[in-house]
Amino acid sequence: MATGELILLANAGVLIVYKQTKILIDGLYKDLGAHFTDIPGEIWQLMKNGKGDLADIDYILFTHSHYDHYYSPYLRTYLANNKVKGLVLPPMDTTNGLLADYKTYGNKQIVFAGDNKALLQDDIILKRFIIRHVDKKYHDVPVQCFLFETPEAKILLLSDSDYEEELFAPYKGLAVDYLFVTPVFFNSPHGRKIIFTYLKVKKIIIYHLNASNEDRYGYYKMVTRDVEKYAGAAEIVLWNKLGQHIPF
Repeated sequence: MATGELILLANAGVLIVYKQTKILIDGLYKDLGAHFTDIPGEIWQLMKNGKGDLADIDYILFTHSHYDHYYSPYLRTYLANNKVKGLVLPPMDTTNGLLADYKTYGNKQIVFAGDNKALLQDDIILKRFIIRHVDKKYHDVPVQCFLFETPEAKILLLSDSDYEEELFAPYKGLAVDYLFVTPVFFNSPHGRKIIFTYLKVKKIIIYHLNASNEDRYGYYKMVTRDVEKYAGAAEIVLWNKLGQHIPF
């Protein structure tokens, strides 16, 4: 019987439910550039008013400060109307609202030990490591990759991290049950090498995708071809629809 579930909110917003604990990663965002699918309006209306299944999330984490992952006004609205036990804010930079959020919600920040590890409730160990952003324009933007370990599974979210092999050398041999990667990461031969030989992944979830009818940049078509080509190497699924889920 499954004790946990992985659920897509939209774009790169992922909800992890383990026993009674809910963890939301990159799920309070607003894509100001209209590049990716936003949180559905009806879902956000419930969230911001502390109603529905996404009320009172236990832990809210952000991989980095880009608006399609983190949006300070949404975070502030959510925290005003919901009970949250802990936060991991994006690494500090000049993004609007981020400094104020550190000052206002610093007491909610999850404290990581020297090995970048923190123990959450219900036997969930959270680890993080920092990789630069994949886009050369944003190489100065650090991306927090999150690894969740439970007795049942290891879940790793790479978000918009770069796929340069030397960046992942310290994590070679890390066995991962569920890996969340972007279509750009998976499309790269270097990215696939990291996935298949460094991380030894059992199931690959390709996310940070628009709905297929909003495929502005051709990512969905590109990665669909990639999945067909490499389907024999691992179990691979595409996530671009609200509510897609996997029990674990």
